[in-house]
Amino acid sequence: METGRDIYNIMKILEDYTALSNLSNNRKVYKILHNGMVCCYKTNAVQETKLLRSLNFSSSINVPKLIDYNLKEGWIIKEWCSGKTLDHYTDWNAVMVRKFYTFTKNLFYHLHPRNLVLQDFKPFNIAYGDNFMYFDLDWVVDVNTQFANSLGVRKYLYKSYESLYSLPLASTNDDYFSFATTVYNSVVGPPEWSNSKKDPMEAHEQYEKEYNILSVKLYNKLIQTELKSNEISFIIDCLNPFRQYRPQKFNWDNYSSSS
Repeated sequence: METGRDIYNIMKILEDYTALSNLSNNRKVYKILHNGMVCCYKTNAVQETKLLRSLNFSSSINVPKLIDYNLKEGWIIKEWCSGKTLDHYTDWNAVMVRKFYTFTKNLFYHLHPRNLVLQDFKPFNIAYGDNFMYFDLDWVVDVNTQFANSLGVRKYLYKSYESLYSLPLASTNDDYFSFATTVYNSVVGPPEWSNSKKDPMEAHEQYEKEYNILSVKLYNKLIQTELKSNEISFIIDCLNPFRQYRPQKFNWDNYSSSS
């Protein structure tokens, strides 16, 4: 296992992505050339390292391969994901939506039975080159984790009402909402959730009103893609910011909306 000093001596930094990471934890993120391979180097990545160690047994899941790491020093070297992040891809057709659904279902299949919530599933953390790849696993949490209350902060467009309010506790179903908002981003544009109300009841009412508007926009776009009715209904219901109205199983086969 290399030490941090050894790694700095043998790796070549190609690009510095530190400014795009969470600066509050002083993390360094570099695109590097390591042993002739293009990789990603990150510091303060103990949680992601442990998760990738547990996931890398399966080649069927689209997450970066673990190349090297040092748990004591906290750094990780992992596969660099080719292509661009999904915020660069718009005007998806039915083929792209179905490919993204299959990728998402496979990712959830590996994480949700372990009672793990992705929490940060959004276009900026998913790359598309030859295939989809979820590359940022820093914020994966256990089911029943209590998030900080983030109502009224006018951001977090890809998080459900519950994950902003912090009650009820984190659920794998929260990731369904993030899936639908990512589809929304690629067929309509950035989702227009305002998240401007701090009071829980006012925020609840606001999200309900906005869902009535956004769901129609999404439906009108999806209906043009030649997706099947069950596929469209599933995505629309996943977009619902309230957990009790979203599908309870991530499977759109023979899906029928109850809303």
